[in-house]
Amino acid sequence: MAIRIVSSSRSDKGKIRASNQDSGYAGVNLYVVADGMGGHAGGDIASAMATQHVAKADDVYPDSDQAMGALLEAMKEANQNLSETVNQFSYLAGMGTTMDAVLFTDEIANIAHIGDSRVYLLRDSKMIQVTKDHTFVQQLVDSGKITEEEALYHPRRNVILRVLGDTSEEPEFDIHQLEVKVGDRLLLCSDGLCGVVPAPLIEENMKLADLDEAIELLIDEAKEYGAPDNVTVLLLEVREADDGAEIAQPVTWLGSAANEVVIKPNSAGRILEMFSPMRWLEAMRDAGRKESFYSVNDPALAKAIGEFGGKVRSWRMRGVAFFLALALFSGAAMWGIYSYIQTRYYLGVENGNVVIYQGIKESFGGFGFSKLYQESEIKLSELPDFQQELLLKSISADSLADAQAKLEKILESSKNG
Repeated sequence: MAIRIVSSSRSDKGKIRASNQDSGYAGVNLYVVADGMGGHAGGDIASAMATQHVAKADDVYPDSDQAMGALLEAMKEANQNLSETVNQFSYLAGMGTTMDAVLFTDEIANIAHIGDSRVYLLRDSKMIQVTKDHTFVQQLVDSGKITEEEALYHPRRNVILRVLGDTSEEPEFDIHQLEVKVGDRLLLCSDGLCGVVPAPLIEENMKLADLDEAIELLIDEAKEYGAPDNVTVLLLEVREADDGAEIAQPVTWLGSAANEVVIKPNSAGRILEMFSPMRWLEAMRDAGRKESFYSVNDPALAKAIGEFGGKVRSWRMRGVAFFLALALFSGAAMWGIYSYIQTRYYLGVENGNVVIYQGIKESFGGFGFSKLYQESEIKLSELPDFQQELLLKSISADSLADAQAKLEKILESSKNG
C-alpha cells in the first residue's frame, strides 16, 4: 500500500535559554531534529550547518538501503564540515550537535541517530522509544549501576558521548529501519522535551487527533516543567497516499536552521558579547544545564563509570533525609502554632447568640483557625448597641477563664437592662 507522511513541527527557545540552538527540518521524505551543544560556542551554528547539509539528502531512493547509505553519508559530510569550520574559526572550538534523521522510502522509516535527541514510535496507542541516548548516564543504566529513574538526578546527566562536530572521533550512528503502517506516528524531539516531560505525558499528547494541537500541547508541557532548554518537536503520521487529503506540504525549517549561517572572521563580536552584563547574567543562569561532550574511548569515561559506586543513591538518600528533616521541622512548627492557637479564646456571635470561640478569628487561604466552644442563651439583639458592635467584631480573651468571665459580665448587663 502506498503511503504518505503528514507532519507538524515547532521549535521554541524555552523559558531559560537566551537563544535557540536547536534546529529542525520537515521536508518531503526527510525529517531532522538537531540540538546544538549549549555549553559550547557555536551550538546554534553547529545544529544549523548540520541540518542544512543533511537536508540535501531529501530525495526519492529506489530502496531503503540506498536511502540509509545516502543519509549516513550526508551526516558524515556534515560532521566533516563542522570540523573544517572549527579549523578555520578557532573560537568555535568545541561546538557540536546531536541529530536524529528519518528518511522514508516506500513503507520503511530509515532512522539515523547520534546524541540524546530521541525518536518515539506510537503504534496501536502504545508508545515505544526507538533510539537510545548516547549519554554518560545511559552507560550507567546499561551497566546496571543506576536505574532509569536515578539517571534523572545524576549530576552528569548532560554529558553526551557521541555528537557531530569538533571531536577527534569518527561519528558512530545507531541505525534503525522500521516498517511502518498506516496510523503509525513518529515523534522526533530534542531533549528539551524528553529530558523534562515524563514519558506518559508525551504518549498521551501523541494520541491527540490533531497533529498541530498535539505539537502545541507538547511544547506547553515542556513549559509547564520549566522549559530549561530549547524545545524542538516534529510529529509525523503515516497515512494512505490516496486518502483524499491535501498531499503537498511545505518544507519547514526550524530553530537556527531557519536562518542563514553567518560566521564572523574573528571572535571580536563574541568577546564583546561576553563583556555584556546581559550575557554574563545568561551564562550564570544557564550554569548546570549545559551539555558537554565526553569521548566514548576516553579513558576518563571508563574511570568515571568504574568509580561511580552508587553516588546517585547516596545523593538521593541525603536528599530524602534533608526533606524528611525539613518535613519534621515544618510539622513541629505547625504543631507549635496549632497548640498556641488552642490556648486563645474570643467572644463572638453564632445563630444570633453570644458564643465563645476557641482559637483566633483570623483565617488564611480560606482556612479558619477557630471552633465553637460554648454557646450561651444571650441574644445579641437584647444587648445595647455598643456591645452588639463589639461582639460582631469579636472580643478577645487571654484564656478560657477570661472569656467565661467576660461572658458572665455580658449576661449580667443584659439582665440589668
